[in-house]
Amino acid sequence: MAYMEKTDSCFRLLAIAVFLMIAFAAHVSAQPSGGKTTTTTTTTADPKSTSRSPPKTTPKVSTKTSGAIASLDGKWWTSGNGFGDSEVVFTQNGANVTGVISYADGRTGSVNGRMAGKRLQHTWTNSSGDGGSGWLELSWNNFLGGPWHNQKVRDGSWTLMRIEGKWCFGGSRTRIRTVTHNARGEVISIAEDGSQTSGHMEGPWIYLESEGLTIKGDMDFRANRMNWSSGFYWNWCGRN
Repeated sequence: MAYMEKTDSCFRLLAIAVFLMIAFAAHVSAQPSGGKTTTTTTTTADPKSTSRSPPKTTPKVSTKTSGAIASLDGKWWTSGNGFGDSEVVFTQNGANVTGVISYADGRTGSVNGRMAGKRLQHTWTNSSGDGGSGWLELSWNNFLGGPWHNQKVRDGSWTLMRIEGKWCFGGSRTRIRTVTHNARGEVISIAEDGSQTSGHMEGPWIYLESEGLTIKGDMDFRANRMNWSSGFYWNWCGRN
């Protein structure tokens, strides 16, 4: 009997030990087996630079002009257009401009104005008691044109070209023609060898007579080239 009680006691101890081992094994299996656990986090990546809107900046405005504006100083020839054939000698002092008008029919006049950019805002009067106001636009260096008006005329206009000066025959600076003219449009051209050719102006055209022949010169739209009916041409070389 004592033997059986001892055996039963051993069996209970063994059962308790087995139970403790099973409980311990379950606890161990619940622990992580590879060190630090991995935690998944969600982050928002920065957008690519190509997808960003460029910063808004105020564009720089250049105040520099592209090249110096030519002076109006010197003699200009009008081609009519309602104003009448005449020459105008301008004198420019800074932005202020004055001019003396000499008409082909003997009348005289004056111009007073001020340059604003390439535009001459002006008033004019003449010896016949006429006058007016308007503007003249400096297009290229040898061409002026624009409207004028007064109490009688609402849509007047005039065009002026710089004829007096030096012209290069065929574009060559070794063959310069020095041209002068008067208010009546009478022209003299002096070649590099001193020989002279005379002619006259009618509106925007120049006619030269030489050796019994008359040739007609027509300016291009920039007024810096004279195309002749003989097939030759002159390029503008400057006032001096």
